[in-house]
Amino acid sequence: MRHPILYSILLGTGLLFLGACSHPAKNGTHPSAHQAVAIVNGHPIRRGLLNTFLGARGNHHPHLAPAIQHLALQRLIDIQILAAKGRQAGLLHKASARNTLFLQRQVLLANLEIRHYLKTHPVTKTDLEHAYQKTVGNMGHHEYKVRHILVKKRALAVRLISDLEHGAHFSVLAKKYSVDTSADQGGELGWISAAQVTPSFAKAVRGLKVGQFTHLPVHTQFGWHVIQLQAERNLTPPSFAQMHDRLLNILRNKEVTGFITHLRGHAKVKILLPNVPPTVPTTPGMPNAHPGVPPPAPPHS
Repeated sequence: MRHPILYSILLGTGLLFLGACSHPAKNGTHPSAHQAVAIVNGHPIRRGLLNTFLGARGNHHPHLAPAIQHLALQRLIDIQILAAKGRQAGLLHKASARNTLFLQRQVLLANLEIRHYLKTHPVTKTDLEHAYQKTVGNMGHHEYKVRHILVKKRALAVRLISDLEHGAHFSVLAKKYSVDTSADQGGELGWISAAQVTPSFAKAVRGLKVGQFTHLPVHTQFGWHVIQLQAERNLTPPSFAQMHDRLLNILRNKEVTGFITHLRGHAKVKILLPNVPPTVPTTPGMPNAHPGVPPPAPPHS
């Protein structure tokens, strides 16, 4: 069984564009960084290492409680003891260990480069304000409570519309035929704004009156939809302050994605694995990823 603390640390070494590595412990180069905070079998654990460990664990407050520091130090001691035992067993000579160390080094360098890029290409307040205005504008002035049936073939959607017109129950058809994850809830998507769904889906919803369903199938990248509008209400957009962190993460991720795309465009890459057919994306699930809804932004670090 994996040690839970160590496992969480290993997970934290993944290539997270805006993850823990975007905020290194700032005290790592402070003169006190060389001060020993513990000695394990004659080998010191220095303050700089403890600070880095605390930073990687997401604790960025400059004055952490002594109890937290001591807990982190205990984990570092565990790591040092286990590492020494593994070294004695010759585990570093295994190919898997060498590959893991190489990969961790590459991940670290990649994260450092991303952090450097974001530092030299910061998201400005103007960028955030423009993104806010665009997002709020796309939201519109109303929210809609809707349910839908998603199928892969237009002919089936047409047949289901005919069934509804002849008195069939929407939720019954959704549970039987919909391939969306909302099928178990009778196709219920809850309250949505126009900005949360694809343009064709939003246009169809706007064209309905409460209680009506679409009499023509609506096409999106997920398939064919039959949509019913259940209720409508005025929408009060979130404030700039409320959306600040989410927008910052979205814009940062956009910057990083563009940066990586640029680098890939100038790199000489030759893939030697056999070709495989592209995977077909499945319809995202609820509540924040029904058809056309963008995935949640990563937490702001």
